[in-house]
Amino acid sequence: MLASYTASSLLSEEQRAFLDEVAVSFTVSDETLNTIVTRAHAELYRGLARSDGGRASELPMSPTFVRQASGLANRVSLGMAIEASGRRIRIGSVHFDASGAVKHKHTQVFSPPQSELSTAQARFFDYAAYCVREFLQQHNLEHAGVCLPLGVTIGLPVHTGKGVQCSVSETAKEDSLDLCGSNVGRRLCDAMLRGHLPVHITSVTNNVVSALVAARFQDPGACVAATFNHGVNAAYFERLGNVEKLHSAEHNAASEVAVNTEIGRFGSAGNALPLTMWDRRVDRESRNPRTRALEKLVADQYLGEIVRSLITDFIDRQLLFAPNCPVQAISSAYSFHSAYMAPIIEDESADLVTVDALFAAEFGIRCSPADRLVIRSLCEIVAARAARLSGAVLAALVLKASTDNRVVNVALGGVLFDINQKLLDDTTAAMEQLLQTHPKQVQTKVVFQGRGDDLFGAAVNAAQA
Repeated sequence: MLASYTASSLLSEEQRAFLDEVAVSFTVSDETLNTIVTRAHAELYRGLARSDGGRASELPMSPTFVRQASGLANRVSLGMAIEASGRRIRIGSVHFDASGAVKHKHTQVFSPPQSELSTAQARFFDYAAYCVREFLQQHNLEHAGVCLPLGVTIGLPVHTGKGVQCSVSETAKEDSLDLCGSNVGRRLCDAMLRGHLPVHITSVTNNVVSALVAARFQDPGACVAATFNHGVNAAYFERLGNVEKLHSAEHNAASEVAVNTEIGRFGSAGNALPLTMWDRRVDRESRNPRTRALEKLVADQYLGEIVRSLITDFIDRQLLFAPNCPVQAISSAYSFHSAYMAPIIEDESADLVTVDALFAAEFGIRCSPADRLVIRSLCEIVAARAARLSGAVLAALVLKASTDNRVVNVALGGVLFDINQKLLDDTTAAMEQLLQTHPKQVQTKVVFQGRGDDLFGAAVNAAQA
């Protein structure tokens, strides 16, 4: 992690000393990682238990009943994916052949006007119904007397009930659509009825549960799915008999249920995660301080902001950029996107020309060779810690899902890994290293999910209704 600057003669003693201080602050030892695995594993168990008056788990561990892939021959189903920000609604159709395999798929993306977002509760669901109508007409799916099943998936924390009952439990992210407390399933059903649309909503799930359904359809051995987008979440299949808070005579204890962990909340209730002063600053200035601790250390929404906070501290110490340099743009919160980190880290040119070109284009700042090296080093330091923390939490999830299995199939996806292959590689390496040293000796088979697998999973779930 330190190799990019320790051997360089470009840096002043002050720059090198502050970089060393930052690097030490962001270093997570193997011992700390093993402790995180143990504590995360315990929280996963606690979240499945009945409330007995003791400390409640910080992880809601919401069980969701999903159907096994069967009876799909010659069926057509629809999926709708609502992003957390509400700025995109994706609708897709899946056509299955006589064997139940996918014959062909169609996807269309809609971007609601700002007016629909500003009055989300009043008009957003009617706009969603409009999108469904447009999709049906575009793809000739309006057949007389045929009512197509529609599975809905949403990128917000939800609590699922019977049928399509599904309420948003919190507005979690900086740019989230405000649907907190809204019964999404019921509101969507009402909007479809008002529009006289030939669809019936069969399910509403969190997007990571839909990704898990897609993973299981593509690989019957898939047990865990995790997404690293603006937020971070994971789901896995659990024996119903292990979900104490769902114990009932009407449930088959041996059957499986998908559990939405909301793993991004891990570490919020105590000191399970190693936080630096820059992490605390980002948390304090966020929309939801003192919550979703893990997410703020590893998610696409926050990694760039951590780097930006470090950059501004270097500026304040007069260790970065020329005097009178225009720093207004880089001083704005969330102006340094996590997407910038991958090309900066991957810049192998002698003069780090990518760093200079990016800062000139995005912030109007020309960087000296030393500036470029500092910025690249900060990106490497933040990304390396994110990979190790992500690997630790994934290891805890694998251990929880490995009741009888020595090999656990894990599906990883999300925009963060789409744009940063090194981060994906380092995350899986950290997970596998931790599992190799664990007494259970669990192995993993990791597959990368493409964009849109949550939408596909929602459609698969609908087809099985």
